[in-house]
Amino acid sequence: MTLFHFRPGKGAGSLVLVALIAACSDSSSTGSMVTSGASYYIDCQSEAAGSGTIDAPWTGFDEANSVFLEAGDRLLLRRGTVCNGMLKPQGEGTADARIHIGAYGNGALPVIDAQGLHSAAVHLEDMSHVVIQDLELSNPGNLSEPHRGLYLTAAERKVTNVEIRDLYIHDVTGLLTFNGTAKRGGGIIADSQFVTPDTQFDGVLIEHNRIEDVGRSGIYFDGTSAGSGDRPRATEHWPAGGQGVVIRGNTLKRLQGDAIVAHGTDGALIEDNVVSVGNLSGRDWLSPDRNCSAGIWTWNSINTLIQRNEVSGYRFGQSETDGCDGTGFDIDNEQEGTIIQYNYSHDNEGGFILLCSDDEPHAAHVRYNLSVDDGKAINTSPCKAPIVGTFSDIRMYNNTFVMPRPYTALETIPLSVIGNAGDFQFANNIVYATTPQTEPLACGDACSNNLFFNMPASGSEFVVGDPLFENVSWRGSGRLAAGEAFSIRPGSPAIAAGLGLYPPQTDYFGNEAPANPAIGMYQPD
Repeated sequence: MTLFHFRPGKGAGSLVLVALIAACSDSSSTGSMVTSGASYYIDCQSEAAGSGTIDAPWTGFDEANSVFLEAGDRLLLRRGTVCNGMLKPQGEGTADARIHIGAYGNGALPVIDAQGLHSAAVHLEDMSHVVIQDLELSNPGNLSEPHRGLYLTAAERKVTNVEIRDLYIHDVTGLLTFNGTAKRGGGIIADSQFVTPDTQFDGVLIEHNRIEDVGRSGIYFDGTSAGSGDRPRATEHWPAGGQGVVIRGNTLKRLQGDAIVAHGTDGALIEDNVVSVGNLSGRDWLSPDRNCSAGIWTWNSINTLIQRNEVSGYRFGQSETDGCDGTGFDIDNEQEGTIIQYNYSHDNEGGFILLCSDDEPHAAHVRYNLSVDDGKAINTSPCKAPIVGTFSDIRMYNNTFVMPRPYTALETIPLSVIGNAGDFQFANNIVYATTPQTEPLACGDACSNNLFFNMPASGSEFVVGDPLFENVSWRGSGRLAAGEAFSIRPGSPAIAAGLGLYPPQTDYFGNEAPANPAIGMYQPD
């Protein structure tokens, strides 16, 4: 992130039938799924090595890693057991009969502990049409090299139709420096390593996983081996970029670095994730040891949609002066067509959002978000020095900011103006200071129709007054509860005071915005 990016080389009847099969299954995590292939079983606590059947399971990964899994096969670990080492299966499913990797039996999730001796607890390489779920993964090790919980790679061919869900990944330690190698370590890492004009990943769902206490990244998806110089404009298709990437409904806590990053993707969707506490290894942005992270962001990507997420507790770093970034979200350089909308950001020391000023064009819309008690409203920074561009084509509108001191900064340096704003637009936003302020918010030349409270106004066509929130003292977690608290009441001066900017959008709750919108993230009926 800040300053430099390093890129290393590179019908009904059917339902009844399914229910009957599930009822007669072996209680595995995939028992409700009709499969036509073979089933292989692993029980690392079994006293005698077997042939991989449910009555005589394998007792380790040697056999599991050597068998070639085919369409409809299942590879299952016994619940309540612990296996040490790395599971690296091989094989190929089909769209109609995917390979399933998961759990069987009763009890707690089966554990795979790589013990820091392997690059990952589970490594899926060049495997398509596969589902992995219901496993607990850990990989505690030294800090000299990256480690992963789950590692998904495209090494020699395109990888398609992969589903990663319901995993519990924790205690993954590894390299924490500010470079591409370190960023490809952490909870769930996808990495395209095959140089080809074709798409390396096409259809990957990462859903409902719990990731805690990992370094450096929570979920890092690198969808292509193509460099940023090959990326087209957002209006074009990018075949070499990762396609069909969805990162949804995951919970991430206590991260040394970034939470969720979509890298090298075309049209990635990042939604309904909850992130808390990160950038724990952040260091001074001017130091040779700088280490900069944010909650959710994208790089070398086009048309990324980031919505309905909650990010909180991102640290600035080791102290107020020894750190960098630490924002909930980030419009970084080398991206275009990004939309960040309907998100709840709170208690992030670095602020709500980082805006990078390099590599124009980098068009983005930041709209209908709620920021409460973040350290600052906007962090504007050159992220690829010595290249310093402007913030043209970035649009921030209909957001609600509630914080002690709403201001714009360059990392630790408060700004009275944004000198390189370009045509950056800041409009229809509520900016509410919970403590009286004497300095206005730096918001560029295209700053209009914003409501300010407890602080001087900025720009033109502004409104000054209490927006009449439903419950301004409310604090806590929960995106919908927060949105309800900071919705405006009847009689608010924000109602119908906004600028009609774009074709009708929906607000934080999905309500349609009228032609004359209210200021802020909520549009009353």
